[in-house]
Amino acid sequence: MPRIFNLIVSILLVSWSSWSQVSDHFNGTLVYHIERVDIKDSSTSKMMIFARDSLIKIVNFSPDLGRQETIKHLVYQKKYVLIELAEGKFAIQMKDSLHPVNKACEFKATRGHVKIAGIRGKKLNADYELVKNDLTVVYTKKISSKYLDAFTNAPGLLLMYYVANDHGLFKYTLESIDYKTPPIALFLIPSDFQKVSMDEFLRKSTITKERNVKNN
Repeated sequence: MPRIFNLIVSILLVSWSSWSQVSDHFNGTLVYHIERVDIKDSSTSKMMIFARDSLIKIVNFSPDLGRQETIKHLVYQKKYVLIELAEGKFAIQMKDSLHPVNKACEFKATRGHVKIAGIRGKKLNADYELVKNDLTVVYTKKISSKYLDAFTNAPGLLLMYYVANDHGLFKYTLESIDYKTPPIALFLIPSDFQKVSMDEFLRKSTITKERNVKNN
């Protein structure tokens, strides 16, 4: 009898351990709808996050800036920002912290739940440095906050949140989630992009500007 009891306990512990690790690993695609909320603005944009365990690709679409892409490797703490300019295509390598913290916002527990994109999320009060009053955001513990490029200090992935900066106050709302694993090719830097450091990119940009000034 003790052997059977120990076996059941072992199975339960393994099952619990596997379940508890689910939130730390995610494969799939997240799509966020972005809108400005501090003033009336009809223009909206999108953000897509592709995740394959420790690999992340973030794609932003906006009417003003067009398409912007960032590729991150959580284990090696590296990220590349892909930029296309008249003088060429660049993959700018940057150091990325494994646990970055956005000090411009602090989260405080509150009551309430809401369903967003089919996911039952819990509410949080968010104290933004650039916003006078607290705002309500929503998160889920089922997916780690590390898959979001901002606010990784949240207790889970934010399903609805705000970004406050010099350009205004923007609301991000999860629009859809797809649990299908993205292909590995999606996280590779295209062969026609030149890998450069931030210093190299700035140096190249300075040289290009100086040439343009001389030509004019």
